[in-house]
Amino acid sequence: MKSNWLSEIVSRSEKGPYMKESEYDLTLAKTVMNLVREYDLEYDPQTLVPSDDDLADRLYQASLDLIVGMGVYNQSTQRRILFSKDEVTEAVAAAPNAVILGTGKDAVIERHREIEDLEPCCMHSGPTGTPTSEAYHGLILQSCAQEHLVDCLGHGSVATYMGDMVIPGTPLEILAAQRDAVQAREAIRKAGRPGIHIEDMAVPLTCAGKIATFMPEIGMRPSDGLLVSQIPELKTEYDQLSRVAYLSSVGMHIVDLMTPLIGGLGGGAQGTAIVTVASHLLGVICYAVSYHFMGHMSLQWSHNTGPLGLWVQAMAGQALARNTPVVSVNDLYTRSGLGTKELFWEIAAGAMIGAACGLHQHGIGATGGSRTDHTSGLEARFQAEVAHATLGKTRAEVNQLALACLEKYQDNLAEPNLGKPFPELYDLETLEPTREWQDIYEHARLELSTMGLDMENGWKEALKRRSTAN
Repeated sequence: MKSNWLSEIVSRSEKGPYMKESEYDLTLAKTVMNLVREYDLEYDPQTLVPSDDDLADRLYQASLDLIVGMGVYNQSTQRRILFSKDEVTEAVAAAPNAVILGTGKDAVIERHREIEDLEPCCMHSGPTGTPTSEAYHGLILQSCAQEHLVDCLGHGSVATYMGDMVIPGTPLEILAAQRDAVQAREAIRKAGRPGIHIEDMAVPLTCAGKIATFMPEIGMRPSDGLLVSQIPELKTEYDQLSRVAYLSSVGMHIVDLMTPLIGGLGGGAQGTAIVTVASHLLGVICYAVSYHFMGHMSLQWSHNTGPLGLWVQAMAGQALARNTPVVSVNDLYTRSGLGTKELFWEIAAGAMIGAACGLHQHGIGATGGSRTDHTSGLEARFQAEVAHATLGKTRAEVNQLALACLEKYQDNLAEPNLGKPFPELYDLETLEPTREWQDIYEHARLELSTMGLDMENGWKEALKRRSTAN
């Protein structure tokens, strides 16, 4: 591929083969189905974390075949951006295997992780795909930033500006985006961690809105990042590619967001895993990203903590760990809400699988992102503790632990306990969890300790290893 790669992406977007989007979708679905059979990809609900390296490698080859055969669909031109196999493999080989996130004493190095790696997970946090209110957004961000196990701060989507709905492409989008950028910066300052990496501003839905957040003195800085999204499945458009151009020009981190849909064009677990890995390849060759957010979810319930979602996470993570140098982060979407014991079990299953299968950790999209203000710092602390305590466990051990966690919430997936929002679970003056929320957290920690996770010392050992490595 030419060195002026982004110009080449645009050229191929304009000159590539024309195809109706519906035809692309149908062809992709059929291709994925054939690849599942060709590469003999099997899903076993009793083995959420397979210990099969050959399966991981076959999954990667199927994903490579998919993106080379289908290309990337540009919705703006209705054309396919096509790449040769050599172009994809060369781009992957050149992808960064480590990125520095944040500045000063708060900076962390987020490295590529291997299967069963002792390299500690970085903990991203914040309202993952979750709406937040104007009233509580800043407090929620601060509750996350003040947690010492949180390494990076994510961002919620505030739907209003001074009470009015934010309409994309209007001045309100610009104003709301800048307000939220300032608020996030203020939250990390108040938490005493002014240099930590802010990974996105979620409210802006256009390139102009994203650009407006870049205000190095008071808002987003070069050490921060902004999301460039993919459209399911294997699609992009010029607004997203324009973000790439801008972020590259100011030196910000480009963060790849993908949401492959279980039950969508990829079909079941095996096909969705193919699409998920292929989506990482899209992020590499089209967006030149710093790191990826693996945000696959069920089309039915917008979660990924059921058996299918956990298997996809495990196998996609392993395929990427064994065959690429990329840095990927598991986005967890739960059915349960804050203030519930089930939420912690969903988090535990996803966190331990991600830790064992080569992924870093991201904060929780509780209730599948359907309820406002369902984010707090406490569950981020818990997720990090579980991930760190998992280090040193084999895939087989993690499989048994994950199945045990699943038993504690699987029957509630159809009708989940939605719990309570942030202001009912935190003291808004002290920003400490209520006794009720703290007790649920401590009980979950105790139960995991009896199951064999060192919840008390695991995170301490992990941070010691990170300090030595840095």
